[in-house]
Amino acid sequence: MATKLPGDQGAWDDKVKIEKAENKTIHNIPLTSASTISDEQYLMLRVLWKEHQFDKLDVVKFGLGEWNSQAVEMLKTYSSWTQYCNSFSSDVENEGIFALAQFYQKQVALIPDDLPFRSNLIISSVAHHIRSRMRGLVSGIQKLSFETPTKPPSTPPNPPSTLGRGSEEELDDSTFEETPPGQRSYGPKELLDLSYPRTKDEQIVNTALVDLLNAFIIPYKLPVYWTLHRKQFIATFENGHFEARTDGCLEDRRSETYAIVEVKPMLRERESIRIQMQESAEMVAWIKSDPDPDGFLSSCGLRVLVSQDRHEIFLTFADYGFDYVKYLNNTLGPDEKPGFLTMHQFGPWDTTRGGDMKQLGSILLALALRARANHVNNSGVQASASSSSVVSGGLEVEAVRRLSAS
Repeated sequence: MATKLPGDQGAWDDKVKIEKAENKTIHNIPLTSASTISDEQYLMLRVLWKEHQFDKLDVVKFGLGEWNSQAVEMLKTYSSWTQYCNSFSSDVENEGIFALAQFYQKQVALIPDDLPFRSNLIISSVAHHIRSRMRGLVSGIQKLSFETPTKPPSTPPNPPSTLGRGSEEELDDSTFEETPPGQRSYGPKELLDLSYPRTKDEQIVNTALVDLLNAFIIPYKLPVYWTLHRKQFIATFENGHFEARTDGCLEDRRSETYAIVEVKPMLRERESIRIQMQESAEMVAWIKSDPDPDGFLSSCGLRVLVSQDRHEIFLTFADYGFDYVKYLNNTLGPDEKPGFLTMHQFGPWDTTRGGDMKQLGSILLALALRARANHVNNSGVQASASSSSVVSGGLEVEAVRRLSAS
């Protein structure tokens, strides 16, 4: 891919011609096992990427207008938020709920900017999946003994195995004896990165972002929260699947996902193409594995990606229609055309600048308020932006007091 991903259909058509992929789809191209997405694979996901400065974000267009207006009013009486914003222009230490987030934000600003890119994506072919299953089956068979005993066994034999007659779970590799550490083969370094803890620098960025996001939720007792859990989404196609692991998400206690998180320790401008291609695959995996409700026609901003690259925060809103969902599910009719997924990226907001953070704060709270409304509506109860249980200034003050005292 060149220095910029396609931002409109014309640019996408040009890239497709270069790749000689005019008559291909995500369902008929090979998904070779790897940890990074190829140019052809990315193009067949039919993603358009549009970059915008943060001050161009239209909260109404992306479904946050009502909630952002409420968030602005709520933050006016949130003393910890006021203290955090004022701390950028003074030497006074922040002691409120935002203190821990700000501590890690300062650590993030010290991270070297020459760190390597690490993918959170695994692409597996159907053949790779079958070979993985067969290796486990062969390993189990090799452990069986076919010798005729010279005398009866002293203990009764185990019941006959149902291997091959039961469910798919009975073929799980985990049922066999674990390979000794010295004999293990982990595959490419990128796959090893996915299986084991991320680097110290990535953890610092991740903690800084999630602590900041939760600071907008804690005092209001919202039924949703940001978690560091690396939630997995899998998008399955005809010749394989994408497996994406996020760096966190906004969810409720039923594990319903309302936004996803992605972090990198380097500045986005250093690896913008690779980062955006990975984030596109993550969004596709989320859409494919966590379907929209019945009657869905289009989505403009309901699925959001919150990312932090070193000390800069970006918000990316997904915009797609039912025709795109049918393309992913391979259910388009003969006369139907596939749509596109448009990723609207806004940012960066600089976490070392008070003005940037003050502008971003209401939007981050608005995301949580909208998620709260969706959570309540999904539970069969009406919710509105003017809910007194959310905007109570007394509740916010009391929550801050309790947290400060603990």
